[in-house]
Amino acid sequence: MTRRGFLAVLGFGLAIFPAVLWEPAAEAGPPSRDPLHIVKSGTTLTLYGLAFVSPSAGWVVGSGGIILTTGDGGASWKPQKSGTTENLYDVTFPTTKTGWAVGANGTILKTTDGGTKWSAHKSGTLVNLFDVTFLDPRHGWIAGADGTILSTDDGGDTWQDQTTGSRVNLYAVLFLNEQTGWAVGALGTLLASTDGGRTWKAKESKTPSTLFDISFPDPSIGWIAGNGGVLLNTLDGGQTWDDRSLPQPADLTGIAFTDIKSGWVVGDRGTILRTTDGGFNWTPYGRPPHTTFYGAVFLNGKAGLAVGDKGTIVQIAVP
Repeated sequence: MTRRGFLAVLGFGLAIFPAVLWEPAAEAGPPSRDPLHIVKSGTTLTLYGLAFVSPSAGWVVGSGGIILTTGDGGASWKPQKSGTTENLYDVTFPTTKTGWAVGANGTILKTTDGGTKWSAHKSGTLVNLFDVTFLDPRHGWIAGADGTILSTDDGGDTWQDQTTGSRVNLYAVLFLNEQTGWAVGALGTLLASTDGGRTWKAKESKTPSTLFDISFPDPSIGWIAGNGGVLLNTLDGGQTWDDRSLPQPADLTGIAFTDIKSGWVVGDRGTILRTTDGGFNWTPYGRPPHTTFYGAVFLNGKAGLAVGDKGTIVQIAVP
């Protein structure tokens, strides 16, 4: 998942929860090369979402309809013409050439040539669309404001509005297979589907905080990141969720696991945290710029990127 540029819109208060351990960065020591590298993006617009189809080829989307692409693993970026000035919040590529971007006022864009040309598709809604995911080239889902989840089973030719029973903003949606899906959002909202999204049931998250992103490194093991340092963890496929929140009140906007032990969270105030023990300890990583990150992706367990405010793109080297 990637995801999410909504803190500037939300302005929720922060809360501190009893938590897993957060280890501060080490104090003075011998100088070493920082594992974070700020890349020139060519823009100062806010960047919200990113997607890669290989360790070299990827895309970033953001404010004002901006779309950037890279062919060298994020070392350099060039703009693509999106055909819109609406904010774009997320992007995904189910194939190397076919991609989707979603954004404000019901915006859905599609490309079939790797982004050389993007075209608008009807969404049937005017609400903001925050997250898009495809399980395969035909089956996709979009999460948005006012409890909106859209689905397609024909490769995006048509999109159907699914009944969620919720009216809050939904910021992330994830499907583990054609039947099992999850969505998270404002006010601790956690929704689950076992029938491909045709019906959704509310699950107990045990928190009133806004939930921004969700990751399942394993069918049984899942993580959710949110406002005020909130981290939730399941070890039973989502039947129950336990509080694993961090002691510092950074808003966590994106979470990604490369395996059941190795994971990352990003968020406001330059937050980039890493775990190598399955989420028991989280450690600040490198010396990131003091900016808000909205999304991160890790390509092969050895390299990643994070994007955020003022056109910030950071390459993350993993030892």
